[in-house]
Amino acid sequence: MPTNGEAPAAETAVPAGPSLLAWGACPALYVSYGLSAIKGRQPELTGALAAVPSFTVLSPPMGLDYFGVFDGHSGAEVANYLTERLHGAISDQILRELLAEAPRFLHGSQGDVEGWWRAVMADAFQRVDAEVLQGLGGVDAAVAGATALVALVLEQHVVLANCGVSRAVISRGGEILQLTAEHRPNRPDEKQRVENGGGRVDESTNTVDEFLPTSRAFGSYLYKRYLIAEPEITAVARDPRDEFLILATAGLWDSVSPVEACRVVERKLRSRSRSAMACGAATDSRASATMLAKELAQHAVRAGSTGNVSVIVVLFRDDPAVVATASPAPVLASGRVQRPRRGCLSCCSP
Repeated sequence: MPTNGEAPAAETAVPAGPSLLAWGACPALYVSYGLSAIKGRQPELTGALAAVPSFTVLSPPMGLDYFGVFDGHSGAEVANYLTERLHGAISDQILRELLAEAPRFLHGSQGDVEGWWRAVMADAFQRVDAEVLQGLGGVDAAVAGATALVALVLEQHVVLANCGVSRAVISRGGEILQLTAEHRPNRPDEKQRVENGGGRVDESTNTVDEFLPTSRAFGSYLYKRYLIAEPEITAVARDPRDEFLILATAGLWDSVSPVEACRVVERKLRSRSRSAMACGAATDSRASATMLAKELAQHAVRAGSTGNVSVIVVLFRDDPAVVATASPAPVLASGRVQRPRRGCLSCCSP
């Protein structure tokens, strides 16, 4: 696994077959990333982050890197479990689909990238939610739960799976694009579903049953009739103008707008690029994507955020003036570092 934040194309061999041909040749990718999770003004950190380059053995032809932002409620247990487990479940499901006798991807529209990933992600999310509810990993999910925002960076697309109130924003040629929609309880379709399931949306606090700030999440067994773990999927075609992607929990977005967040990152990138050119060398670790993520999280706290702030910054451009030194493994809410289990052909169950 790369330890410098870069995710170049791997050299792992993959089985030949028609199910892989649609993804094309092995791409030469360059993705740098940084992670930062701070508790802000809260008594404990209940958010968690994960970054797993080439997280499945199928990554060479797919160019597939995984990033996840998890925001826990009533403790960090569920967020930690998702950090350790969700990427493996997605990897397993990708393998099942592509090695099935009748893969949905091959029998559907070749252009329906979003539809294929919707099936894969929904199955993986449901499987992990069932594990959480069963108490696997020592999780007590009667009330505790967590939202999840996952980004898969492929050669030609960025695929996002959102379940909760985190957001993904991309800077593209100076234009700021919000890629995901939040599952706030007062969103009309979400409110209707919650009320149909017997829940109550408090408009004054925008919560479910005066407790949950989201209408979708993993865990929280006592609210499971209307608190679903079904993700909404967005597939965005990559563009040469793409500069960076920000994935963050509501702790950032409640106090910092997408435009402001992107401007903060842009200013830091320009400043460090000028410094690098002035000294005639690449910047050190202070100019890393990790530092960018940390400074953005700290900016949210200074702007008045009262919640945990968990941020991932993904840089798409191979800029020699910006040396990215990202965490080599997921960052857990507890502050420990957990090396992820990676999907492989030999260990994935059929």
